[in-house]
Amino acid sequence: MEQLNTNPDLHREETLDPEELGETRELSYRMIDDAVAYLRDVRNRPVWRSMPDSVRSFFSMPAPAEAEPLADVYRQISENLMPYAKGNIHPRFWAWYMGSSNYTGAMGDFLAAIQGSNLGGGNHAGALMDRQVVEWFKQMIGFPASASGTLVSGGSMANIIGLNVARNAKAGVDVREHGVAAMEKALRFYGSDQIHSCHRKAVEVLGLGNQALRRIPSNADFRIDLQALKTAIAEDRAAGLRPACVIGTAGTVNTGAIDDLEALFDLAKEEDLWFHVDGCIGALIAIAPENAYRVAGIEKADSVALDPHKWLHTPFEAGCALVRDRSAHRGTFATTAEYMETSRRGMAAADLRLRPADLARFPSPEDVDVLEGARRRKIRSIDRSKHRAGSVPQFSYRNRAYSGACGANQHKHSLLSLHSSWRGSRGDQGDQHRNHAQTSRGRHSW
Repeated sequence: MEQLNTNPDLHREETLDPEELGETRELSYRMIDDAVAYLRDVRNRPVWRSMPDSVRSFFSMPAPAEAEPLADVYRQISENLMPYAKGNIHPRFWAWYMGSSNYTGAMGDFLAAIQGSNLGGGNHAGALMDRQVVEWFKQMIGFPASASGTLVSGGSMANIIGLNVARNAKAGVDVREHGVAAMEKALRFYGSDQIHSCHRKAVEVLGLGNQALRRIPSNADFRIDLQALKTAIAEDRAAGLRPACVIGTAGTVNTGAIDDLEALFDLAKEEDLWFHVDGCIGALIAIAPENAYRVAGIEKADSVALDPHKWLHTPFEAGCALVRDRSAHRGTFATTAEYMETSRRGMAAADLRLRPADLARFPSPEDVDVLEGARRRKIRSIDRSKHRAGSVPQFSYRNRAYSGACGANQHKHSLLSLHSSWRGSRGDQGDQHRNHAQTSRGRHSW
């Protein structure tokens, strides 16, 4: 009779779980305590500090050949990474347009990583949350329910998606099948001389070349000169080129200027151009009743790019591309492979082709906090501004009116908080927000 092999190594289950869950849990609690202290004490640290040579050399070390205890890895992170941040969560960080992240968003990121769902599609809750967030953004800027959209890594990708759809819609040929070389006329895109550099990269990636993007002079308010734009379009048509798309900017990086979106829409309609709005900085002013007029016309755009990780302070990275014509969006990206076929039931009982999976990211629960938390607080803060017409109020990022000790960014709430503790304690947290705002007004201008 054959003797059974009793070697325990042969029957040991292989797993990705930590060997000692108790130790991992203990370290996790320590990390949470450290994170709360990190936010609580942010005002006691300099905005930015230079890294010593010892820290720089740490990031030049080769890949480890053996596993290291998790506690040791965390110690290295605590010593070499956490003290040397970019500084954008600090109340005295005044450079560039950057959000400050938030603690509830960090918890959302944690839960998203724990669940670990792939958002390429499928019949599961993560996919529904992804679509829900897109629906909310459509509502916020006034897009129709029939429009489509996708969550992406940030504004650059959101813009390239919109411009890609624009190129395909105006090419006059099936670009996906035959390529840009099959176009009878070269396309021209238009934007002010203040547009973000990602648009140049976009036309280059799309095979059109930098010369396809014509920069139109801006006026004294740093908004696109409409007469100069009309002249440029006429010149290009006369030269045998095909004007295809005008890019309006809702908040330039240099000054926060907002183009006249209503006028650009009218011109685009008259000239049969695709109207794309780069709203990565200012699109969400649309949720502020007293300042929504600044971006009037954005709801008429053919496509919009926006960034939750700016004014809504979701953790990096979080962008969104919205496209009015769902069929045009789908026609630009959708494809059906054998492994993407759907079924009548089970996990595959969903349309995996609904969105360009390779351009999407898992929407951490913090991405869905935009309506319930951020809208209430941001509307109030945005509407306090008294800036000249046509500009984005410049205070919002750097005024940490609702950041500070321990509940650093409690003005935002994830979907998880929305369905649990927030509704029951909203009144108490509202008092905290008011106290933070009153304290901050003495330090920072609105």
